[in-house]
Amino acid sequence: MNKYIFINIILFSLSVIYSSEITNDQLDKIKEVTSDINIAKNFSLRSVVKDSTYTLSNMKDKVILINFWATWCGPCRMEIPDFNELYKKYSDKGLEILGISISDTKDQLVNFLKAYTIDYPVLYGSQGDMQTVIIDYGGVYSIPMSFLIGKNNEIKRIYPGAILKQYDPNMYSDLIYTIETSLAEEYKVENILTVPDE
Repeated sequence: MNKYIFINIILFSLSVIYSSEITNDQLDKIKEVTSDINIAKNFSLRSVVKDSTYTLSNMKDKVILINFWATWCGPCRMEIPDFNELYKKYSDKGLEILGISISDTKDQLVNFLKAYTIDYPVLYGSQGDMQTVIIDYGGVYSIPMSFLIGKNNEIKRIYPGAILKQYDPNMYSDLIYTIETSLAEEYKVENILTVPDE
């Protein structure tokens, strides 16, 4: 169930059950605290190949697959051909794939790209930058881990582990379905939480 719908149901239920105990002011505070619960945290990281900066908040009109990975991770390397295929198929329709290396330096990534072809942007940052991004995304303690971000930077799905078409066709099919439905959505900003009238 969508987190927003769930929160809305809880808020409405609480307002009905405890209408004399929860004020509109309190509901406004709850709304304020939870309004961005499903929005991906912003970051700015550098691309290895073009050395350009990618800032998530500037990509609100795109669907983005953020893949946390590292060059030393075997399953991460296994994902690359499938991600290259996805990028070729959907990039002109609005999909962006960002491979965020959690531990590699720019030099390590440049050397890696001499042996592996990666068609989508590979991003890196300082140790401090990477630590902030990892914490902002709930603590990426194992890799690979991917987040599918819809338009307006809404988190649509989290995929722990490798997304491999050959080894886990169900997860891969879910990814394709979610990409296609997210690309079809209109760019919009909605006020999903509403405060019930007293």
